[in-house]
Amino acid sequence: MKNKVSIIIPIYNRVHLISETLESIRDQTYTNWECIIVDDHSTDGTFELLSELARKDSKIRVYLKPDHLPKGPSASRNYGLSLAEGEFINWFDSDDLMHPQKLAKDLVALEDETIDFTISQSEFFGKNKPKKKYWNQKLFSNQPIDDFILKKIGWSTNAPLWRKKSLSNKKLQFCESLITADDYLFHIEALNNNLTPSVINETLVYQREHDNRLNEYKGKSKFKCYVYAYIFDNVKVIRTETINTIENKMLQQIKALYRNRNFKLARRYSNFLSKKTEKHSLVLTLFGLKLKTLIYQFTGKGYSFFK
Repeated sequence: MKNKVSIIIPIYNRVHLISETLESIRDQTYTNWECIIVDDHSTDGTFELLSELARKDSKIRVYLKPDHLPKGPSASRNYGLSLAEGEFINWFDSDDLMHPQKLAKDLVALEDETIDFTISQSEFFGKNKPKKKYWNQKLFSNQPIDDFILKKIGWSTNAPLWRKKSLSNKKLQFCESLITADDYLFHIEALNNNLTPSVINETLVYQREHDNRLNEYKGKSKFKCYVYAYIFDNVKVIRTETINTIENKMLQQIKALYRNRNFKLARRYSNFLSKKTEKHSLVLTLFGLKLKTLIYQFTGKGYSFFK
């Protein structure tokens, strides 16, 4: 067990859930791990509980996120990575659970030095019956970037075990300006940098469904537009289906920005998409939205256009 694994957990107000998460980590059959928890200035006693748990277990290290870093899990994960001593990295969420053999099975796959990260299945659980059983039925394919964007393949943030050297070589970190969709962008960047996975077709993560997850975060539109713009500027997609999907999804988020009266950002992304698309119909739709905005701003009428 010479290879240490650094499990990095961003946390905010999870005093009622974090003990169960940590118990699943303590139950790992592979025991050479450290757990780095970065608290984003919780207000419910989370930091105090974690400090007590860390005093009892030296493998748990708890840090209060420095004030100069942005709010949100991305900056917490990056800060945790800067403190990590392990050769391997497992991002994990403060409300989810690990299968007891997760780390052991991941590390067997990573004995192959050509492998940069593992992918395994995540299964949902909760008080009520989850909307779906698995994160994605299919984990990987021969056209991973296209299929990841189309959600034909996919995996949770918790699922991979990453070779830290691979992350360092490609300078891969989470985008700290994103409150949500940061994991989606991180995985696209990994694929775009040709990092090689090993697929483990087993459930190794249990993902808790509840009302206070960040994927329920309101106001996602500006973050999703940022990610779609990144894809247009940086990722070479292959299929027309993928381009059509990105354009349609970005259009829906632009409309949401207009509905939320974030007109400046909506216009900026409208101009961006108008320059990227080859569809005249889409350009006309975007122009129409901008025209309706001007009418609404000058007359105070016509907000129903955006509903």
